[in-house]
Amino acid sequence: MLVELLYSSVAVAPHLTNVDLDGILLSARRRNVALGITGILLYYRGQFVQILEGRKALVDDIYQNHINPDTRHTGLNKVLENTIAHRSFSEWSMGLVSSKEIESLMPLSISEIIKNMLTKEAKNQPLSLGVNGFISIYSQMHKSPYR
Repeated sequence: MLVELLYSSVAVAPHLTNVDLDGILLSARRRNVALGITGILLYYRGQFVQILEGRKALVDDIYQNHINPDTRHTGLNKVLENTIAHRSFSEWSMGLVSSKEIESLMPLSISEIIKNMLTKEAKNQPLSLGVNGFISIYSQMHKSPYR
């Protein structure tokens, strides 16, 4: 069974550097390629939002045994996990959208940025619950006066 899992969390360090993000991506991409996991990670103003896609047992294992105990973030919130018919990010072992990418692609909205990252199959289908949730969470983060 193919699932998507959407979660959010807050970075422990208030401002992660590109080196920090590269370290996170390197280990995630290595593991994800080996396990057939795809997805996207957004880091914006000290907050993370991530979608993982893959076989349910593998996605659950990564979430419980790698993401949950990771001390680089706190306030882990599993927003949703649901069955999907196809992957939205099958070309990405772990895509990244960071503040720098968002700002460089302005005036595009986050939904336009994410839609450009979708696979051809996903572009021809309604957005999954996870992708819609991802966009919604980012929109709330972007509007937050506390960041």
